[in-house]
Amino acid sequence: MTFELERPYPRIRTGETLSCGGSQNWFEDANFHACGCGVVACADTLLYLTGRDELTWEEYDSYVNQLRRFFPLIPRRGIDGVRLAMGMNACLRRAGVPVRAGWSVSGRRFWERLERQLSDDLPAIVAIGPNFPRLWGGEKLTLYRKTDGGYAEADRTKGHFLTATGLDGEWMRVSSWGRELYIARRDYERYMKAQGALFTNLLRLRRL
Repeated sequence: MTFELERPYPRIRTGETLSCGGSQNWFEDANFHACGCGVVACADTLLYLTGRDELTWEEYDSYVNQLRRFFPLIPRRGIDGVRLAMGMNACLRRAGVPVRAGWSVSGRRFWERLERQLSDDLPAIVAIGPNFPRLWGGEKLTLYRKTDGGYAEADRTKGHFLTATGLDGEWMRVSSWGRELYIARRDYERYMKAQGALFTNLLRLRRL
């Protein structure tokens, strides 16, 4: 069964190119460049919830910078899920959007909650946690791109927030670094089991 958002995810125009969501890599500030993925995921989600689906880079840059004060980043560490939810709620109230955020669900309810949010036309911000408790560990989650013949490895990451826009059987469709990518359900379950559901989880959104 397929679950997906009802409208296109926000696209940012840079020259002749349209992205799939934004990317922290576009920003010059070194700390934001390294750790701003959660802020970008929240900014893109807010754009979706307020009905804005295409912006120029200049519009997007201005929008994200207006929101950054609600999401204070710890240098080289970024932001945790609880503070991400707090910042998201402040922005939702400010924008008059009748949706509220909370952090995490039990691991066994992750997919059920993800399906419910997408069915409610709510983007799902998903966390790929750091290696825990060994933060220096090298285990990463594989991200895939869709090809004519199936799926091919595109990247690997840890300690990263991205946004789920669809779920089709064993594949989660996500926006990350301005690209449409995919996560295999089995890979995410394996990573969550190895690293724990404290940090590898999702931002719950519910309509009021």
